[in-house]
Amino acid sequence: MLQRFKIGILSLFFFTFVFSKSYVLENENQLVDKTTGFIEILSSEVYEKTGVRMYIVALEDLGGRKLQEKELFYTKNLQSPYVLLFFVKNEQKINIIASQEAEKMFDKNDVYWDYIVPLIPNSKDELTSERISAFLLNGFVDIADRIAEFHNVALEHSFPKQNKGIQIAVKVALYSILFVMLILFAFVYLRRK
Repeated sequence: MLQRFKIGILSLFFFTFVFSKSYVLENENQLVDKTTGFIEILSSEVYEKTGVRMYIVALEDLGGRKLQEKELFYTKNLQSPYVLLFFVKNEQKINIIASQEAEKMFDKNDVYWDYIVPLIPNSKDELTSERISAFLLNGFVDIADRIAEFHNVALEHSFPKQNKGIQIAVKVALYSILFVMLILFAFVYLRRK
């Protein structure tokens, strides 16, 4: 009886592993294991709750091919609606590719400039797998949150969102301080002359 139970569990694990769809289409040692595991969990939840498939590709280089060729290689068999976060380290390229249906659910530019770019290190030497994992995961989670918000569902495996009102208030305060400092600097400079 115990032998049958073990065989059943092992075969269930095997078939689940073989026939499950991975959402990390390619990872050439760019993402840390914890990140890929979290992406798989989050992508599964997004698909179950919204029907949108979210994928990620993280490459070292293009292998002598053009960027568009490589992107097409990964997107040609994806079922719509889908989102693919595409990264190539040596080319320093990040692209958010979405099917027409998925493009209506979020603004790619907002995700790119607000959630990915601020975490990208200035030096190419600082592009470690931990850093790459951080900025790609940050963008990936934001896309998932925006898709969930579009479909009016809550995600269990997402990061807590910061209050947008607080972010706007802080930005306004910082810009106001900067503006006042510029006026004071101009006043002092002109007064000395």
